Amino acid sequence: MNTADTVPQGIPGFIPEPTDKTETVFKVTANESVCAVLSYVLAFAYTGIFIDSQFSRSAYLAVTAILIVAVTELINKNVSRSAESWIWLACFACAVFSGIRENGSVWDHDQILLFIHIFAVWWIISRGDVLLEGKSGHLLPLDALNGFLLIPFSHFFLRIRTLFCSLSRLFSHRERRKDGRLLWTVAAFMIGAFLFFKATSLLLSADSGFHDRFLIVSDFVERILDMIAECIDEIAFVRLVLSIPIGCWLFGLISGTARTDRDTLERERSAAMSFLERIRKVPANAWAFVIGAFSMMYLAFFVLQSSYLFGAFTGTLPDGFIVSQYAREGFFELCRVISVNFTLLWFVTRMTSVETKRSPLFLVPCIVLLAESLIFSAIAFSKLYLYIHCFGFTPLRLQSTWLVCLCFAGCVLWIFSLLTGKSCFRKWMIFGAISLSALCLI
Repeated sequence: MNTADTVPQGIPGFIPEPTDKTETVFKVTANESVCAVLSYVLAFAYTGIFIDSQFSRSAYLAVTAILIVAVTELINKNVSRSAESWIWLACFACAVFSGIRENGSVWDHDQILLFIHIFAVWWIISRGDVLLEGKSGHLLPLDALNGFLLIPFSHFFLRIRTLFCSLSRLFSHRERRKDGRLLWTVAAFMIGAFLFFKATSLLLSADSGFHDRFLIVSDFVERILDMIAECIDEIAFVRLVLSIPIGCWLFGLISGTARTDRDTLERERSAAMSFLERIRKVPANAWAFVIGAFSMMYLAFFVLQSSYLFGAFTGTLPDGFIVSQYAREGFFELCRVISVNFTLLWFVTRMTSVETKRSPLFLVPCIVLLAESLIFSAIAFSKLYLYIHCFGFTPLRLQSTWLVCLCFAGCVLWIFSLLTGKSCFRKWMIFGAISLSALCLI
């Protein structure tokens, strides 16, 4: 008789019960352990940027930026660096340099700090290769959600776990536990310290000259300790308390990015693409009617207000207007109209059925709407040019120029994308980031 046919399965002492379960072991690299410690210094320096202290905020900003780059590079040492990550690192460096100078003429200090945070997070997730499409693209909202919220907060306690694992591994080494090396090393230091202080007291009693010099050194050390105590005031305590959750967030973002499962990212990307495919149900003629209504309204606006809108091109002002009034009136409203058109086209391109997306019935109305948006941006720029020509540059006018150029570039790239079928969103995003960071240097 075959023994295998009579032996019960899964009973102790016989054949073990088969299992497919694998236990996940939490592993910590040496670089992660070092970075977990550095994150305390990083977070404390970060709080110095916003809270008054005895040192320069620019110095704290420089230290924070250097540590962010160092920690990110250490943790992602084995991750291949994409070409795009260099772009975001350069934008981050430009913004940090402008923040250190504290004399930027275009953006104020608070705006530059906002840009620094955005560029830093985007560089970290780009360097860690966790962008859903492998690069910046039309899934930007989901990438931003991962970078600012999901990854750092889902790994919020990763620093504590990393340090605990590192210390456990340090104190549970087999050889040290076997022969008591750690215990005897601590005992040796205690014995040495006791004998050192005993020898010092005997020398002080034996030689009065040495005693006097020792008092001078002691007084110097005491003054240094007093200076340190002055630094550890109420503000430093508040910074220390605030730095703990900030450090958890920063380490959770940087180290959590490296620990993010690529299969999870692929599932997120697939779910997002599947959702976008499911909403492609609207016929092209329905959207063509909606876009046509917008286009006809804009055309009527151009015809009825032509003398007012295009006055800056000919250098003539409408009756009753002065240059400053004409230039300012309607500028930001025209930019908002362009943003409304971009929003409309985003829904149109995402919800139009796939089989009609390349049809002329779909393309022509979209291109007409973008052409009208180009006219809006040209009108806004003409108003701005007239204002700058008469009164010169100011920070707000430079910011407005950047905004108009960004809108114009968006219209041109979107028309190119519709005609060729190539996605240009990443190019527009990088153009905006580089031009914005370049203005930080002015």
